[in-house]
Amino acid sequence: MNPILKSNSKSFFKKANFYYFRISHLSYEETFRLLFILLASILSFFVFDALRFRQYLIMTDIPVISYSSFSIMLLGLIIVHYSKWTVNFLFHDFVYRTISAQYSGEFRDIRVKKILKWLFDGVYYSTTSILCWYFFREEPWYPNGLGGTNYTGIWQDFPNMINNKWVIPFYMIQTANHLYALIHLAIKRKEVETKYWEYMLHHTLATCLLIFSSLYNQFRFGIVVLGIHDIADIILSLSRAQHDLKSIKSLMYIQYVLLLFTWIYTRVIIFPQIILEAILNYSDYPEAAWGNKYLIVQMCILFGMHIYWTYFMMQIGINVFKKGKKYEEINTYDNKEILKQERN
Repeated sequence: MNPILKSNSKSFFKKANFYYFRISHLSYEETFRLLFILLASILSFFVFDALRFRQYLIMTDIPVISYSSFSIMLLGLIIVHYSKWTVNFLFHDFVYRTISAQYSGEFRDIRVKKILKWLFDGVYYSTTSILCWYFFREEPWYPNGLGGTNYTGIWQDFPNMINNKWVIPFYMIQTANHLYALIHLAIKRKEVETKYWEYMLHHTLATCLLIFSSLYNQFRFGIVVLGIHDIADIILSLSRAQHDLKSIKSLMYIQYVLLLFTWIYTRVIIFPQIILEAILNYSDYPEAAWGNKYLIVQMCILFGMHIYWTYFMMQIGINVFKKGKKYEEINTYDNKEILKQERN
């Protein structure tokens, strides 16, 4: 073999082994950071493609969401901000007095903020879940597994707009909530959030999925994905908050079983069925092919995060119910403040 080629070949395999070793030893946070960078790197391409597809719809006389409708997001941001402020105003002192004495000083303040956020989330997702079912249960694209009554397919009548007056206001306010979470994380929580890149990836995925799907007239996918996620988030948020508010132990176990059942049913069973239907049928709409691929990739990454979170939930159950460990000892996912406090 040519000495130069042999040298280049060795160099190539050496670099390949280095990168393989580096990637295979990434922490969870490093992995989420890498996924976020990959997602952000292709974002600009799909912005232009979404605008191109929007123009195609206009030229073929298919109704699209008006840009002025996005102003509803501003109203949504205001509603979310002052709703959170109201929850904080009404419950801050109660939560501060009630939570476990194991939190002290700045760690107690951080924990109080988290619990207030979970209380707000529980109320918010309860409201949106009820409204989502009430507004869209009779639509032919709303799955029977979520309480739909006339389901025929998620692609039903795409790319036409949905003839339902509640679609745009519901969608824009939901988008505003995810956008608010993304902005708040980036500005307020970067220095204190131990799972910053995990949440940054999730919030970016959710916000981009909603905004891009609206530009592609894919409100059907967006609303179904919202419905799937909001149901389990009710129990997840309230159970996380309730645990620190001097909870009844038996109630915590009931909540855990209910959460695990709801989570697996909506996010591990129903959600991949929606993704599979999207994959099998997206080629029927060549004008939106790239946009549909991007939305499918986003949903697949989101599903991967669901599996990751399901693993943690099941580990908690195994350690508490089978091995008799204390919840605080093994749920480091929600109890980072305790660990930091102990190290200090």
